[in-house]
Amino acid sequence: MIWLAFLVPLCAIAFAAINYSKNMNVLEYVLLLIVPAICIGVGKWGSVYTQTKDTEYWNTYAVHALYEEEWKEQWEESHTETTTDSDGNTHSRTYWTTETKRHPEEWILFDDLGKPYPISSQYFEELCKLWSNRNFKEMDRKHTSSKRSESSHKILKDGDAYVTKYDNKFEHTVPICTSHTYKNKIQCSKSIFNFDKVNPETVSQYGLFEYPPEDIHNFNPILGYQSKPATQLLRAYNAHNGARKQLHMMLLVFKDQPLEAAFFQESYWKGGNKNEFLVCVGLSGTNLTWTKVISWTEQETLKIRVAREIKEMKSFDAVQVVRYMGENIPKEFIRKEFADFSYLSVEPTVTAIMITLLITTITTIGIMIYSISNSYDFGSFIHRNRYRNRW
Repeated sequence: MIWLAFLVPLCAIAFAAINYSKNMNVLEYVLLLIVPAICIGVGKWGSVYTQTKDTEYWNTYAVHALYEEEWKEQWEESHTETTTDSDGNTHSRTYWTTETKRHPEEWILFDDLGKPYPISSQYFEELCKLWSNRNFKEMDRKHTSSKRSESSHKILKDGDAYVTKYDNKFEHTVPICTSHTYKNKIQCSKSIFNFDKVNPETVSQYGLFEYPPEDIHNFNPILGYQSKPATQLLRAYNAHNGARKQLHMMLLVFKDQPLEAAFFQESYWKGGNKNEFLVCVGLSGTNLTWTKVISWTEQETLKIRVAREIKEMKSFDAVQVVRYMGENIPKEFIRKEFADFSYLSVEPTVTAIMITLLITTITTIGIMIYSISNSYDFGSFIHRNRYRNRW
């Protein structure tokens, strides 16, 4: 539909060729064709990109942290200056300067993928206590410095480092959760996956959830229920299965709501992200009244079994449910590859089409007015050169 906007430059070209052929040249016709086409192409790409952009959450865990003391280095650096005198002769001279660089102290945390995260000195000390180790590391700056090849290099202030490492105790896991964008055609495709539209009234009526805001060290994977032990446990399970299984588990608790709430939640989140396994449970007091799993994984038997076995617990215990999830789901979970949905077509929105049409029209009119009014009128598709017959 958006490509119908291409009729605007085509009509403009025809209008200019019929009424102002002597004022147009070949390049101006090309501009009338190409520039609006670019506008339309950008409009289509922008609309599709906006509709398919989605966010998922990746889990890792800290494996070690490093504290580097402040240190300073100094070296002689050569410079070459070239000047030109009044007679046009060039002269070059080489001179030396003394360069000093200060490296401030820093505290860095590394996850199991090797990605660094800056942390505070206080947090570093907390990790040392949690993991019960703090090891001295000789940095040997004189031999490892980037300027070590220069004999003039000096270490003005030495600085060493201290390292604390994860002690491999599950209860001492330090989870890390970060958000990442990816292309999700499902959330806007109307060709196959027809999720019901969820209005604000339905969100309020059934107590539907929004994704919690990202917090690297405190992402909350349990919604609708407060339990610090269960939350910490699920975060730890996610951390150890994030990179290994590409898995993000969440527990959604609906109090005094019917099973329809889970179906509305599925529509509200468009089926969830490709790495998610969402366990929805309904409570009446402390009694489990229903369960539903939302996940794109193709392991349907896993989804059915998890929902059934959690429902059979009868009485809700958040820690028990989370422990069951962490010990069973990762064994069989296989993340769905959203590349499988690359065949889905995504059309620009009506708003994007109207904006693109407006921009294309304004651009086309602007180019046509400029082309007709300027002095470059030698040649066109119809009138090759109005001065040609004079020779």
